[in-house]
Amino acid sequence: MPGRRTLDSEYGDDAVLVVRRDLRRRPARSVPWRRVLVGVVLAALLGGAAVATVGTLVSQRTAEGFAVADATDDTAAVARAVVEPALLDAVADPGASAADRRAAADRLDRAVRAVTAATGAVRVKLWAADGTVLWSDEPRLVGQRFALSEDDLEALESDRSDAEVSDLTAPENRYERGQGPLLEAYQAVHVPSGDALLLEVYYPYDAVLGSAASLRSAFATLAFGTVGVGIALLLPVVLWLLLRLRSGQHDRERLLVRALDAETAERRRLAADLHDGPVQDIAGLALGLGAAARSMPGPGATVLEESATTLRSAVSALRSSMSAIQPAAPDRDGLRAALDDATARGRAAGLAVRLDVPATVSAAPPALLAAVRFVREAVANAVRHARATTVRVRVDRRDDELVVRVSDDGVGFDAEAVLRSRRSGHLGTTLLRQIAEDADGSLLLRTAPGAGTTWELAVPAGRESGW
Repeated sequence: MPGRRTLDSEYGDDAVLVVRRDLRRRPARSVPWRRVLVGVVLAALLGGAAVATVGTLVSQRTAEGFAVADATDDTAAVARAVVEPALLDAVADPGASAADRRAAADRLDRAVRAVTAATGAVRVKLWAADGTVLWSDEPRLVGQRFALSEDDLEALESDRSDAEVSDLTAPENRYERGQGPLLEAYQAVHVPSGDALLLEVYYPYDAVLGSAASLRSAFATLAFGTVGVGIALLLPVVLWLLLRLRSGQHDRERLLVRALDAETAERRRLAADLHDGPVQDIAGLALGLGAAARSMPGPGATVLEESATTLRSAVSALRSSMSAIQPAAPDRDGLRAALDDATARGRAAGLAVRLDVPATVSAAPPALLAAVRFVREAVANAVRHARATTVRVRVDRRDDELVVRVSDDGVGFDAEAVLRSRRSGHLGTTLLRQIAEDADGSLLLRTAPGAGTTWELAVPAGRESGW
C-alpha cells in the first residue's frame, strides 16, 4: 500500500521503519504527427461549425425581426393608403342609419379585400376605443365587444404601428384558429371626423418563418463555405509545419546520437590513455619503491614504503576515475562488471563491497541500466552519510521483476523525518526515488538510527535478454 509503514521482523527488537511507496507510472508517449494533424482538422471543423451554427441562429433571429418589421410597415402603409381613404363616419357613428352603416361597411370591405389578396392577410379587424369590433372580414365578429390590451390602447393613443404573435386562445381570435401561428400588426386610423380607430391585420407566421429560413440558409451557406475554404487553406500550412517539426526532430535526434557517440569515443580514448600511460607508470613506480623499501635497511625504507603506499592509493583513485569516465555497460560487459564499476567509489573510500550477482541476469537493458544507476547512487549515499564499513549489493529475479538490494552497516537515519520533508538535504534520497519513477518501479527503504540502511529497488524486467 502506498505510504504504509510497518516494522520488519528481520531486525529483531530494533525499531526499523519500513516505507514502501508505489512509484509506478505510465511512460510518456510521443504523439504521432498524423494524430496532431487530425486533431488540428477536427478542432478547426468543430470551431468553424460552432461559429457557423451560432451565426445561423443569430441570422434567423435577425430575419424574424426583419419580417416582423416588414409586416408592421405593410400594415401602416395599408392603414394610410387604403383604409383611411375608405373610412366614413358612419362606420363608428352609433346614430347613423342602417343604410349609411351598410354603405360605409361595403366601401371598406371592397378596399380591404383588394389589400388582403395582395398581402396574404388572413384577417382584418377594425376596433373602436371601447373594444367593440366595428368591422371585420369575418362578419360574426362585428358588434362584439372585447377588452383591448395595453399595447392596443397605446397604439390608439400614440398613433404608432406594432406587431406581435397572436394569442389564438383569446376569445376575439377564435375564428382564426386552425390556420397556424399568426402575426397580428395594428395601427391607429382616423375617420373623417377625426376619431381614432384601431386597424388590426393578421398575417400567416409561416411567411415570417420562410423569410427567416431564406436568410438563414444564405448565411449558413456563406458561413460553412468560409469555414471550408479556411480549413482547405489551413491544412497545407499545418501539414508543412508538422513535416518541418518532424524533420527537425529527426535532425536533433541524429545530432544527439552523433554527440553521444563522439562523447563515448572520447571517453574510451581518455580511459585508454590513462590506463596505458600514467596508471601503468605510477603502478610500476609503486612496485619499484616497494621493492626498494624491502631491500633497504634503516629510516629510508620507511619513507620509501610510505611513498609506495601513496602511489598505490593514487593508482586506485585513477582507476576509480577511469571507471567513472568509461564505466562498464551492462549490455556490453555484463551486469556484474557494470555493478563493479558502480561500486568503485565505495571501494576507493575504504568500504568493503560485496557483490552478490548471478552470472546470468534475465532482464531488458532499461531494467539493467536502472539497476546500475540505483547501485551507484545508493553506494554514493553510503559513502557520504552512512559511516559504514561494509556495503552489500544483491541482485535477484523475482517473477517479472528485477530486484536490487543495497545494504550497509552504517549509522542509519530517521526515515520518517527525511521522507516527510524534501528540504532535509538528502538529495540522494530524492535521486533514488527518481530512478524508481523513471524505471516504472517501486522503492523500499529499511532504516533506523544505528540500524544500518537497506534500499531495495524492484523494476519490471521487461523482455528477457541474458547478460
